[in-house]
Amino acid sequence: MRLKPEFRKFKAFLLDCDGVLWLGGRPIRSALKAVEGLREAGREVLYVTNNSTRSRRGYVRRLRRMGFEASLSDIFCSSYVTARYLEGRAERAFVVGEAGLVEELAARGVEVLGLDPDERADCVVVGLDRGLTYEKLAVALAHLRRGALFVATNRDSTLPSEAGELPGAGAIVAALEEAAGRRVDVEVGKPSPLIFEAVLKERGLSRDEVLVIGDRLDTDVEGARRAGLASALVLTGVTKLGDLEGREEPDYVLRTLLDLFE
Repeated sequence: MRLKPEFRKFKAFLLDCDGVLWLGGRPIRSALKAVEGLREAGREVLYVTNNSTRSRRGYVRRLRRMGFEASLSDIFCSSYVTARYLEGRAERAFVVGEAGLVEELAARGVEVLGLDPDERADCVVVGLDRGLTYEKLAVALAHLRRGALFVATNRDSTLPSEAGELPGAGAIVAALEEAAGRRVDVEVGKPSPLIFEAVLKERGLSRDEVLVIGDRLDTDVEGARRAGLASALVLTGVTKLGDLEGREEPDYVLRTLLDLFE
């Protein structure tokens, strides 16, 4: 497989996961072939996802199980980048999120508190939480009203699945913003440039060497624009061709990842 001329200038391809590599629990077959082709072409394939439910180790296991080659250093999930951001900035966190986020925070020396509302958290970290309870929201609100730093792993309103779109972390973030009467202090995931800056710094990449590929205009494409990176929208996930009308367009539009190749 040979890259099309317009894509040969890129050294690294930053791929979103949900809607780009897989839908629900099934890999996208064209993505499997494309990722293999990129690696055969000597390109860096990096996985940059807003989903905070897994740690880097969890994503390596999932990617390999789906058939994608991956190592820890290839993974830039929002759980990992959030933990890296908070390292040295916070000692105690209350988490509205899942095991992957807790694992990454603990690995960076951030103590994750339980449901005792009388404990004092330096920050409240909010990601996708499919086991969300009213009690967890109430404790998070108590910490926020005492002035804890408000950190969102991402603001994705929905996430794609085989059954259609499901509520995302952004829905939980919005509920807490409304209850607390304050906005998030730090947003880590796309469209924030923070997650892309982490990739560039850790991998020693310059902006003109990178192509961001995702399935969402509001996160992947907008995030690339804010970070000064080229972007490609792939039509295998949330965004469809008709959604581009009247919107700021990405640099490239791909039906599948195989459109990268001749």
